[in-house]
Amino acid sequence: MTDAIDPYDQFSYESIAFQDTHPRHLAALGRLFELPAAAPGNCRVLELGCATGGNLIPMAWYQPQASFLGIDLSANQIREGQSMIDRLGLTNVELRQGDILALGEELGSFDYIVAHGVYSWVPATVRERLLGLSRALLKPAGLLYLSFNALPGWRMRGMLRDILRFACRDAGDARTKLDAAYTALARLEQSLGELQALSARYLREEIKYLRSAHPSYLLFEYLAEENHPFLFSDFLADTARHRLRYLCDTQLSFLFPSTFGSATEAALGDIADDMELEQWLDFVSARNFRRCVLCRDDAVPADELSLDAFAEFAFGCDLTPPPRLDLRSDKAAPFRQPDGTTVDVSHPLSKVLLLEMIERQPDLLHLQQLLPGAEQRLLRAGGKPAEQTYDLCLMELFTLFSHRALSAAPDPAYFKQEQLSHPRATALARAQVAAGHSQVATARHSSLDLDSFAARMIHHMTGSHDLVALTDRLIEELERGLLVPPDDLKLQRWSDEKLRKRFTANCQEMLTLFARQGILAADANAPDR
Repeated sequence: MTDAIDPYDQFSYESIAFQDTHPRHLAALGRLFELPAAAPGNCRVLELGCATGGNLIPMAWYQPQASFLGIDLSANQIREGQSMIDRLGLTNVELRQGDILALGEELGSFDYIVAHGVYSWVPATVRERLLGLSRALLKPAGLLYLSFNALPGWRMRGMLRDILRFACRDAGDARTKLDAAYTALARLEQSLGELQALSARYLREEIKYLRSAHPSYLLFEYLAEENHPFLFSDFLADTARHRLRYLCDTQLSFLFPSTFGSATEAALGDIADDMELEQWLDFVSARNFRRCVLCRDDAVPADELSLDAFAEFAFGCDLTPPPRLDLRSDKAAPFRQPDGTTVDVSHPLSKVLLLEMIERQPDLLHLQQLLPGAEQRLLRAGGKPAEQTYDLCLMELFTLFSHRALSAAPDPAYFKQEQLSHPRATALARAQVAAGHSQVATARHSSLDLDSFAARMIHHMTGSHDLVALTDRLIEELERGLLVPPDDLKLQRWSDEKLRKRFTANCQEMLTLFARQGILAADANAPDR
């Protein structure tokens, strides 16, 4: 049955910062193909399907000279997002309630258009209008970001969608649907038991993920009335009809067969057409989701990625080096990513450049700004900078970027703030916590997960408390039952002295993390930005 009330007006979608949609990343991809993509710092951005603005508002916060417009069909979500904008006093971002079918060229032209989580979840008439409108509104060197569910890989998720929609067939409003869906997931998980069929293993993994994901993902992905996956080749045909040209995926590693192993590279080596090759890579990897960057059909991108353009970018990373790092040989070193996976880095110069980036988080800096400190590190470790091959290092950095283990932008960006005696979180971070968000947006437009401890710290970081006072407030809230302690303090009986010591250490660790993510304000008296 179809709900009489729009579920988006009953249950807001979790709208968070998504790094791949940021103008910095899109501009870097465009310039790698030698397109004159607009400078991110003063561009104009449109987001279609902006929800509550959780992706767009942080862009506007950290880029006050750029202009942002978000449009969504849900009036409730627009009101919620506009409330956040008003609270922050932002004047460079606007959210409007609107129907894509009713929008036209009165919106003006844009350097970047983003439609994340829209294309697969709307009827065909809206998809057609989305493509036509985007082509009409893109500036000559503009870039369009579109995400969609991809075939054939999404058929596995489609199996779970069929099960859940059956279980929710008689449910009415969004809350009732969710309750029925979670009940069905529990029944399905129990039924699967220890079955080892591929389908059973896949379903168990999906159920595990859905239990930890925000409920809006379950509601609007698996239970949505509209959800249409597409073959990449069919998507290309649709975009070409609207005079749009596919440029690349936001993760460049997906363009290369070598990413999937030597066997894949050998088997697909005779495919000369790049688009057919990408379709086959979708087949091989059973890819279920795509994040595509497109340009106008009258733009003329280069046929090959430009390593020269890459060398001119500014870089940063959020990696953790191994405890023992060999800087005198090409021995592979595992650098840990925020999700716990590792990437191997071999070249000594690459290793020390990453160490420089880590130390100077969250800034994005040109290689020429990073090289002096990197070479000094090599010298202190007994390495020989003069013998390092810069081109090999550059190729390794490009590989890291192509796998999204390294951030790159056309121009430097400076966010780093010193930790002050009375630390203050940005107004953006405090507002997101006050609104009940489980994540806050970082300076480089990722989303930082918050536990109860981190959220309460941000709440109290108004510039009025030093580390001792912060610790006192958090211990007081723990004793009053208002704070869930960090995992390493649960089920422990600490003396007052030891408890204070551990809480102080946790606060200091959090402050270091917040500084590296760029969510500390400059000082207690300066504006938050």
